[in-house]
Amino acid sequence: MFNENDVLRTTLVLTLLLGALALFWRVQVALGLFLGGLMSTLTFRLMILDGTLLLQQARRGLIDKKGAYRSSFKSFAKRCLLYSLALTVGILNPSLSFMATLAGLLMPRLAIFYHLLYRRTKRGS
Repeated sequence: MFNENDVLRTTLVLTLLLGALALFWRVQVALGLFLGGLMSTLTFRLMILDGTLLLQQARRGLIDKKGAYRSSFKSFAKRCLLYSLALTVGILNPSLSFMATLAGLLMPRLAIFYHLLYRRTKRGS
C-alpha cells in the first residue's frame, strides 16, 4: 500500500507538471493550478503533521476524547481557512482562473486515485 508521503510527492509533481503544461494554453489557468495545487499540498502536509501529533499524544495517554476532538477540529478549521483563502484569491484576482484554482485544490484526491489505479494495474486485478 502507499503512504501519505507518496501522495504528497505525487500531488506536488502533478501540480508542477499540469501547471507547466497549462502555461502553453493560458497563463491564468496555469497560475490558478499552481495556487490551488500548492495550497492543497500545504494543507495535506498540515493534515499529516496534525494527525501524527494527535496519534503520538494518544499513544502516550496525554490526550482524552474531548482534547482529541478539540485538536482535530482546530486542525480542520485551519485547513478550511487556507482553502477559503485560496478560493477567495482565485475569485478576486483577475489574473487567476477560479476553476483552475478549484481544480488545483483537488490534486491530492487525483494523486490518491492515481496511486489506487497504479497499484491495481501493478497487481493485475
